[in-house]
Amino acid sequence: MARAVVLVAALVVAVMTATGPAPAKRDDAVRSTRARQIRNLSLEFVGQFQNSPAGVTPATHVHYGYLSYIRGVPVFRASPQNETSALFTFFADATTLRVISNGPLRVITRVGKLTIYRDPSANGNFAKPDTFRDGTPVLVAEFRQQVVNNTVTNSFTTFHQSTITSTRPFIAGRGKVQLGRVGQTFRIAFSGEGNMPGPPSGYFGGYAVSG
Repeated sequence: MARAVVLVAALVVAVMTATGPAPAKRDDAVRSTRARQIRNLSLEFVGQFQNSPAGVTPATHVHYGYLSYIRGVPVFRASPQNETSALFTFFADATTLRVISNGPLRVITRVGKLTIYRDPSANGNFAKPDTFRDGTPVLVAEFRQQVVNNTVTNSFTTFHQSTITSTRPFIAGRGKVQLGRVGQTFRIAFSGEGNMPGPPSGYFGGYAVSG
């Protein structure tokens, strides 16, 4: 009888030893896997922005929100697909260099920094802009932005020339992914509607592509 108990106990230990560490080994394998670099970037943005009050010098600007598409990467945790389920967010801050008047148009030039975050908590909330920068940075880029604002319709378009200054791999599915490489350039275009004085100062959607 005692021998049978010993054999059963040994069998239990053997089973636990064989099955227990497996998930950790799989996680280690994912972490050690070489990242798949996505050089041909294609991103889609949904966001809002806030400008500094009139009279503030230098004038500043922030825009923030979430990515609704990244080529080759799942970007939502669940439905509905909005800020409350987005796995990737962004936050940008900029300084206004100049404003040129051209009839009803205002042509605004800014320079700044854009950061894209991976945020598995999916806690985005437009009423709390800082929730769009509480994840882990996966891409940082410097940009020059031109805004063409129509003061009659209150609509606007923007164009950004962006250069990646930092990018780091992240886990996606069964492997790792890296967005672009340092020194790579990409272009961003937004269109939207102003809501001055806000908050927010306005709403926008747009996209980015390599080049």
